Formats: sequence, structure tokens, C-alpha cells
Amino acid sequence: MAFNSLKESLNNVANRIEDYTLSTAEYYQLRLFKSTMKGAVSLVNLLVYGSLSLFVLLFLSIGAAFWLGTFFEHGYVGFLLVGAFYGILLILMFVFGRKMIERYLLYKFSGVLYDDEDIDPKVAAEQEAVEYQNTLGSTATTNDNISN
Repeated sequence: MAFNSLKESLNNVANRIEDYTLSTAEYYQLRLFKSTMKGAVSLVNLLVYGSLSLFVLLFLSIGAAFWLGTFFEHGYVGFLLVGAFYGILLILMFVFGRKMIERYLLYKFSGVLYDDEDIDPKVAAEQEAVEYQNTLGSTATTNDNISN
């Protein structure tokens, strides 16, 4: 009788370990899928909004270049001034903007990969252990009631 109870408990432990291993593997697969999809959606959004922004900037720059050209009475002067403005902006971004862009991208993509919604695997393991202890306690109580 005691041997059967021990054997049954060991089978329950083995089943719980197997269930835990499978659920952990599934959890990480779902988390990888979620992170991949969030990254893909962010990339598509970046491409769509970035390309539309570039078109807006292109037409505004052309308009500003023509306006400056009529203001200075030579068409090429407007294009040279707009080009010089973008050249200065590029130099400033190389000098001062690299750290800001890196910080922003790290913050943005770390938010994509790590959510507050995700349950910590350690917490999940502790919950499994408590559930298992409750199961063992109820099994022991049932076996004591049956033997009496």
C-alpha cells in the first residue's frame, strides 16, 4: 500500500516535471513569436511613416528652394541654401545626435521585446511548485482517509 502511494507520487512528480518542461518551452516559443511580430510591425510602421515623411520633406524642400531662388533672383541659390541647411543638419546629427538616437532606439526596442505583461519564469515556476504541493497534500489526505 505504501509502495503504491510512493510509486504514484513519483509518477505525479515525473508528470509534473514533463508538464512544466513542455509549458516552459511553449511559453518561450510564444514569447519569441510575440517579440518577432512586434518587431516586424515596428519595422513596417517605420518604413511606411518614414517613406511618407521623406516625401513630405522632399516636396517642402523643393518648394523652399524655389521660393528662396525667387527671393534671391537666381534659382540655383535656393537649392544651394537648402542643400547647405541639410549639410549642417547632417553634421550636427553626427556630432551631437548619435547618442540620442542610440538611446531612443534602445528604449524603443527594449519596450518591444520586454513587456510588463509577461510573467516571469521564476514566478511561474513558484506557482507550479505551490500547485504541486497542494496536489501532494490533497493526495496524502485522500490516501489517509482511504486507509482509515
